Amino acid sequence: MSYEIREPVYGYVTFDDDDKKIIDTPQVQRLRRVLQLAVAYVAYPGATHTRFEHSVGAMYLASLIGENLKNNGLTDDDRKKIKLAGLLHDLGHGPFSHSFEYAMTKKLKINHEDVTEILITQTEIADIINSLGFEPKEIADIIKGNKPLLSDFIAGQVDVDKIDFLLRDSLHAGVDYGRFDWQRLIRSFYVRENRGLIGTNSLYSLESFLIARFQMFRAVYYHKTVRAADLMLERAIYDLWDYLGLDSFNANKYLNLDDYSALSLLNQGAKDKPNSLGARLIKGIISRDLVKVAYEKPIMGGKESMIKYTQALQEEIANAANTDQNEIFVDTPYLPVIPLSQSLKSEVDVWDEKNGNVVPLSTLSKISSSLSGYYEALRIYTFKENREKVNEAARRVLENESELHF
Repeated sequence: MSYEIREPVYGYVTFDDDDKKIIDTPQVQRLRRVLQLAVAYVAYPGATHTRFEHSVGAMYLASLIGENLKNNGLTDDDRKKIKLAGLLHDLGHGPFSHSFEYAMTKKLKINHEDVTEILITQTEIADIINSLGFEPKEIADIIKGNKPLLSDFIAGQVDVDKIDFLLRDSLHAGVDYGRFDWQRLIRSFYVRENRGLIGTNSLYSLESFLIARFQMFRAVYYHKTVRAADLMLERAIYDLWDYLGLDSFNANKYLNLDDYSALSLLNQGAKDKPNSLGARLIKGIISRDLVKVAYEKPIMGGKESMIKYTQALQEEIANAANTDQNEIFVDTPYLPVIPLSQSLKSEVDVWDEKNGNVVPLSTLSKISSSLSGYYEALRIYTFKENREKVNEAARRVLENESELHF
C-alpha cells in the first residue's frame, strides 16, 4: 500500500508499508519533538521545524536517487537500504540536537551517531529491519559512513542529509540563502568506481549547492545571536546534567528526552539551584537575555585542535579580565563552512563524463577554489555586564596576531 505525507519542501512524499512500520515507531516519532535547529528561533522565529520532517525529507531524496540509479549501479536492495538509512540517519539526536552533544560527549563519552546505531540495532526497529531481510548493523554502518558506495548518498560529500537541511532550514528561517537546483543535483548522481559521484554535467548545480551551504552557515547556523543561545544551552545542559537522569547511557531514558521534557527538567534544575550558572543560562534563553559578543577575530577554521585552544583561551581571557572563566564563552566553528580544502582532507570529487575518470572539483571550479580558503570567526561572548573588560582582556591576549591558524 502507498501512503503520502504533505510537507512544505517537496509537497507530497510517498512511502510504503515497510517505511510506515518504521515511521510509526516511538523512536522515530520522538523526532517530532526535537527541533532541527535547537534555539535558532531566537534570531529566526520560524525555525521551529523538527528532526522528523528532515528525516522524512532525507528519506524522500534517497528514494529519488535510488529510482534514478535503478539498473544503473544500485540494486533494488541497495535502493531500499539507502531509503531506510535516510529515514533513520538522525535517530540518535538528543534534545536540542547539536547543543546536547557538547555535554553528552563529555558526560557519557558517546555521540549521537553512536546512539543512532544503538537504537537501530537494539530496539524494535531492528526487528522490523530484520523482517525486511536486511541487517540492522548494515543500515547503521551506511549512516556512519562505513559502507562503500551506499554511504556516499547518506554521509558523503554531497548527500541527502545536506541537501535537505539546506533547503528546509532556509525555508523555515525565512531566508533564500539555502536554495539551489536540488532536482538537477539529485538527477546527476553516478555510480562509478564503487562511489556515488556528481557528474560534471551538473557542475553549476553543484556549485550552487556549495554556495548555499556557505551562505547558510554564515547567515543562519553561525549567526552571532544563534550561536549565543547555542553556547548558553550547551553550558546549561552540562551544568544541570544531573537533572536529566542520564548518569550512564540508557536507551529507554534517552528516548524519554526531547526538547520539551528536557527543558522542563532543566528548568526544574534552575529552580532548585537558583544561583547556579545553569539557572542563569536557562532563564536567559527563555527570556532571550543572551550573552553578548565582546570580541571577534578571523581564524582559519576547520581543525580539531580548536577544541583544545578554546579551553585554553577561555582560561587565559578570564584571568586577564579578572573574572570567572565560566562567564567566558569562546566560540569557534564546530564544522567548517565549506569543507573543500585539501587540509581538511575533504576535497569534493566529481565524475568527469568527457574523460571517464574521477577528478577533484577544484580543478574545474574557480568557485570551489575560492571558497576553500574562507576564514571563520572566533568570537568571545560574555554577560553584558562583563562586556567591556572582556573586550579589553581579549585584545591583550590576541593583540599580536592578525589572524589565527589551527
